[in-house]
Amino acid sequence: MSGQMSRREFLVVGACAAATLAVAGPAGCAPKSEPPAVETPSMEFGGEVMSKRVLVGYATRTGSTTGVAEAIGETIGARGFEVDVKPLRERPSLAGYDAVVLGSAINGGAWLPEAIAFAESNRAALASVPVAAFCVHAMNAGDEPKKVARRLAYLDKLREVVTPVDEGFFLGKGPDAVSTSLIARWAFKAFGGSAEGDCRDWDAIRAWAQATPVAGTDS
Repeated sequence: MSGQMSRREFLVVGACAAATLAVAGPAGCAPKSEPPAVETPSMEFGGEVMSKRVLVGYATRTGSTTGVAEAIGETIGARGFEVDVKPLRERPSLAGYDAVVLGSAINGGAWLPEAIAFAESNRAALASVPVAAFCVHAMNAGDEPKKVARRLAYLDKLREVVTPVDEGFFLGKGPDAVSTSLIARWAFKAFGGSAEGDCRDWDAIRAWAQATPVAGTDS
């Protein structure tokens, strides 16, 4: 057998490599790099007199986690809490909060570095209040044991810092037919991708926020 690669083999390998690079970021398996410039607004919800205060802190890479954090904050605010939704890259103070909800997009199978760094630098404060955690990911959806195990592992580093009272896992955005080639979408699915386009399930997100035991009991 000749040790040389045919032109057809070269083109196939090249196409697969290009597709792999195209989807590595959305699939959560790309090398860590500087996040793109996206808006990370702060928001306020609820605010009844003498209500308990909750911080919803989030880290995002492309912006889809911002919407998830907003929906969670709005829902918790409707339960009677005073809620601040803030980006973790601004390192918000935990002073005065009765509970904390932390969330991050998933990249490389883990929370974004800024989210883990925030938890680690606030270890003592987080140990004194209820902490719920959520992930926004594009891979490993479904009930297959292997996918469930991989999904749960997204929070391994956080669990080394604090034990969450509740954990939520939500699909975010994946490659779509408008902005991504067929080959790239195929490669994304081949690597275990689950989200195609915007897969944020707002009913599931709000249901989790409605039930999560922040601040022990409702105010």
